Amino acid sequence: MKNFALVVYFLWALGSAIKIQAQGVAPMDTSSQAPAPYYQEGKASYYANMLHGKRTASGSIYNKNKLTAAHRTLPLGTRVKVTNKRNGRWVIVTINDRGPYSNKYVLDLSRKAATHLGMTNGNGYARVVIEELPKKEQHWPQKHVPDKPGQGLR
Repeated sequence: MKNFALVVYFLWALGSAIKIQAQGVAPMDTSSQAPAPYYQEGKASYYANMLHGKRTASGSIYNKNKLTAAHRTLPLGTRVKVTNKRNGRWVIVTINDRGPYSNKYVLDLSRKAATHLGMTNGNGYARVVIEELPKKEQHWPQKHVPDKPGQGLR
């Protein structure tokens, strides 16, 4: 019986030591588990002029002179950087509508955004990279396009 009590005491002491050891382990780093920002490549088109003044899925009125875009799945209000892969020009737009409705395209841009990307001079579409911007306020000037539409951002 004495040996049994000694074995029980030994196992209890061992269990306590393991518990103390486990409590000393640092918690797992959860920062690497944060979702990665949205990234997509594909073809983008731009809205027809006849849609100027029509209501978008967000409830706002489409204005061809604003920096906006339509995407099928990104939340409305999301800001994305769109880069034209051919010429390197980029622009920052806000997703305010759903579309495009053709499966050939991943994004419909406003006329102003398309002009700055150099899309309005050719066939009306471009291969682009779409990158979601962080939700926090950015520390760069809020002007995202140059004064002259032909310059684009590089």
